[in-house]
Amino acid sequence: MKPHIFKFIFTAFSTFIIMLGSIGNTKDLKVITSIKPIHSLVSSVMGNTGVPELLVQGGVTPHIFRMKPSDFRKIANADVLFYISPKFETFLKSIANNKSLNVISFANQKNIKLYPYRTSKVWLSENRLDDPHTHEEVDLHIWLDPSNTRLIVNIIQETLSELDPTNSLTYIKNANLLIKRLFDQEELIRELLRPLRDSSMIVYHDAFQYYEKAFSLKSVGAIQLNVDETPSIKHLSALKKVAEDRNVTCILVIPGTHPRIALAVMGDTAAGFGVVDHLGQYLEPGPESYFQLMSEITQSILDCQEKDEAFMLGSN
Repeated sequence: MKPHIFKFIFTAFSTFIIMLGSIGNTKDLKVITSIKPIHSLVSSVMGNTGVPELLVQGGVTPHIFRMKPSDFRKIANADVLFYISPKFETFLKSIANNKSLNVISFANQKNIKLYPYRTSKVWLSENRLDDPHTHEEVDLHIWLDPSNTRLIVNIIQETLSELDPTNSLTYIKNANLLIKRLFDQEELIRELLRPLRDSSMIVYHDAFQYYEKAFSLKSVGAIQLNVDETPSIKHLSALKKVAEDRNVTCILVIPGTHPRIALAVMGDTAAGFGVVDHLGQYLEPGPESYFQLMSEITQSILDCQEKDEAFMLGSN
């Protein structure tokens, strides 16, 4: 047999063996995510290699979500669990310190921006202001800052590539495309919100400062001072005074807020109102939901600049 023919056959055979090996090493990753914004990003990076599971579904918030035995079993059998922090998804506290599980907390990753909660009477109740530990608490709504989101995407890509090297090029390609889309959306939102940089807002609770800082917006107080606690008449009256004094143009509430609460703050001011869902609770899970989430928040703030007469009538 001629040397060049032998070399060709040997090369083809070697390539075939490598391909067989690659096929044998391919695995269907079992990936678990906590909340919809994270599920969306992981879905985008995984692409057609698989579909991550979502723990917190429907209109439930992480604050009230309770794990079922089946959820514990899924996590125990998963290759990786992506979540924000055991201080945010408190239902994962018992799992976070389990060394036998592969859990990725994004809030604990290098270079992720973390802001402390704002501390004054328009942001916190008096008993929390008097608690020294309150001033150490960190706001964990980190996905609302696009620069954090891009870091999260890279962490997802690196983790998946390490677990599944065969598909690493797919994860890298998908992550790069996703990051480009995130940059493009960020620039679009920045241009849309540029006229509102001198405006002030009041938010339902202190969950939007990452978004505010990213897009040069300003909030001057929160309606709800503690999670799952109805705001007092005294606090709403104080906020109404803030709205009048600070020329507030927008009151942002969350889905399900009774109109009377927003009206108590708006009063006779020129402020409008908007409904924002920072968790994307009512969005369809999937690769597009993060972009829909950011778009809907932006549109709500833009629409919020004028009083909604239908809303006013619906409050009667």
